[in-house]
Amino acid sequence: MRAPAWIIPLLVVLCTAAGVGGSKLLVAPSLARAYADAVPGSDPRTSVFVVEGVKCVDTAERAARQLEGVPGVLSLEAFASRARVEVSYDPALTGAEAIRDAFEGPVFEPATGEYLFGLYTVIEMDGLKIEPEEE
Repeated sequence: MRAPAWIIPLLVVLCTAAGVGGSKLLVAPSLARAYADAVPGSDPRTSVFVVEGVKCVDTAERAARQLEGVPGVLSLEAFASRARVEVSYDPALTGAEAIRDAFEGPVFEPATGEYLFGLYTVIEMDGLKIEPEEE
C-alpha cells in the first residue's frame, strides 16, 4: 500500500507548525551567567530588559560582559531569540537604571582593543517601553 503524494508535504507543514508553536511554550536561556552570590538577609530582585543588539549567543555573551564589575549584579539569563535579558541584583547595591546604563555603555572589544559605541540599546525595561531620547 502506497501513501498518497500529498502526505509528505502535509507532515512537513505539521512538523514545522509544531516546532514554531512549541518554541513559544518551551523557552531555554541562550546564556546563563552567575556573577556573585546574594548576601544573606538581602532581598534580590530581577529586572527584565529587552536589549536591541542581543541576537545570538555571541552578542548575549558580549552583553553579559557589560555587567562584570557592576556591584550588586548577581546573575543574568539571556534569551537571544527574543532579545530578552533577565538580571537578578541586590537593590541595596544597584538598580535597574544602573544596569541599563551598563548595557548601553561603550563595549570594549578585547580582540581589537577598541571601544564600540551604540552596540546595545535597552528598548524595554520591566515591561515598560523606553522612548528614544531626542538628540
